[in-house]
Amino acid sequence: MYKGIYNLFILLLAMVLLSCGPERRLAQKYLKENKPGAILLIAPDFLYKNSYKIPYIKNFETLPQEKKDSIAYFTSDVLQYTQDSIYIKNFMQSLTRGLKYFGFSVYFNQPADEFLNKGYESYILNFVQIQLEEYFDSISDESSYDSESQNYMSLFVTAMNLNNWIEVTKLNHEQYKPKLLYSSQTITDDFNGNFVYYPLTGKFDYDYVIDSLNVDKLYTASSELGYKHAQWIFDYILNDYIKRNMPPGVAYDQRFTYDFKNKMLKRLKWQPFQEM
Repeated sequence: MYKGIYNLFILLLAMVLLSCGPERRLAQKYLKENKPGAILLIAPDFLYKNSYKIPYIKNFETLPQEKKDSIAYFTSDVLQYTQDSIYIKNFMQSLTRGLKYFGFSVYFNQPADEFLNKGYESYILNFVQIQLEEYFDSISDESSYDSESQNYMSLFVTAMNLNNWIEVTKLNHEQYKPKLLYSSQTITDDFNGNFVYYPLTGKFDYDYVIDSLNVDKLYTASSELGYKHAQWIFDYILNDYIKRNMPPGVAYDQRFTYDFKNKMLKRLKWQPFQEM
């Protein structure tokens, strides 16, 4: 019995030691020393906007590509009414607020002289391209009332990809090569539906409501996405710090995110950025 308890104790001790690997210790050091430095933000001048909705026009596919792109854009439901300046402003303002909340000194639309004198943990984030892609996405639902009754429904909704390319440069660090990060999020029409069975007739119908995606919802999404990017950028810089300070010869296996609301360091379960 005592041997079993001893073995259990050794196992628990090993789990604790493994959970406190060099990556976690470096992450805790980063947070303890309040490492977040300064960030210079550079916004794009305009949006790249593409519509992939095929309009109901006879012989549309036979038209020259440039004309097809133009027609698709000017028959889009959201893109053609989107003002680049408002989308970019909402995104960058929310990003700035988020980065400041996470401890960074943020420089945006102001002289960069002071920023250029900042120290080792400072970055330039250049949003080299923001792209919006409007298209049709299909959604489906199915239900069965009994073993012999199968019901299936499929319809199209408007979807929008919000794509960002960010060039990350470290200030005053000649050995740090600029990195290009890509992120993509998708928003769609809000959809709510369910099958309805009519026992008197033995028939099914599908009852649904679509709250269509519009320009105001897109502008709101741009603000929300700006704040999300602030968290993602903090996590990226945190993990970049861990990677650069790992002991020689030790593999870099764990990545972390910091939950500011609950003041907790957590494992990063997915990568919001793809390094190009």
